Amino acid sequence: MTQPLRLVVLTAGLSTPSSTRMLADQLADAAVRRAEAAGRCVTTTVVELRELAREITDALLTRFPSERLARVLEDLRAADAVIAVTPVFNVGPSGLFKMFVDVADREIWEGKPLLLGATAGTARHSLAVDYALRPMFSYLKAEVVPTAVFAASADFGAADAPEADAQPLAARARRAAGELLTLLGAAGSAVAGASGAEDDQAEETTSADPIATGEFADFVPMGTLLGR
Repeated sequence: MTQPLRLVVLTAGLSTPSSTRMLADQLADAAVRRAEAAGRCVTTTVVELRELAREITDALLTRFPSERLARVLEDLRAADAVIAVTPVFNVGPSGLFKMFVDVADREIWEGKPLLLGATAGTARHSLAVDYALRPMFSYLKAEVVPTAVFAASADFGAADAPEADAQPLAARARRAAGELLTLLGAAGSAVAGASGAEDDQAEETTSADPIATGEFADFVPMGTLLGR
């Protein structure tokens, strides 16, 4: 019998409710759906880092984690994949998130499939994922999926579930989850093909249309201008 995939979800939101937790739940749900569609069972462990803030600080100072923090680190070590989501402050992850990464042993991350997510008030902070988060985990030798998911406050404005599922954020979450499952070798070809077509269609309606209309209607690719 195939063992269930072990997914650990780290969320570094500082408030309750938290948009960071909302994004983490959306990414985890997308990953579970993809895995189940491919015939795999998933066990999910969600870790709210704010509940461990004092213990993380103590461990950083003493290098001795508490019993509860040690269990979280062991869950992380045993996980088949990790989803990590942090709010962005001053063009970087929250201090709580960075402290947890500093407390964890470096070998925990080595070769670990990792899906990154981040939240902030506006889209101006979206590049923080690639400038701050991705280099850090690349240094730690984690296997970071190509698509990271950033969500601004406006991305959570859907009135109902069908509307939310049709929004660009949902499309990005499905694509990132598909990449995570592909990295694990848990996504079947039929599922991957169907999900790819679905995401491509979503991206065409959300990212291609702005270029084809308005002030970018006469846009000419650089390769065409150079005669390539």
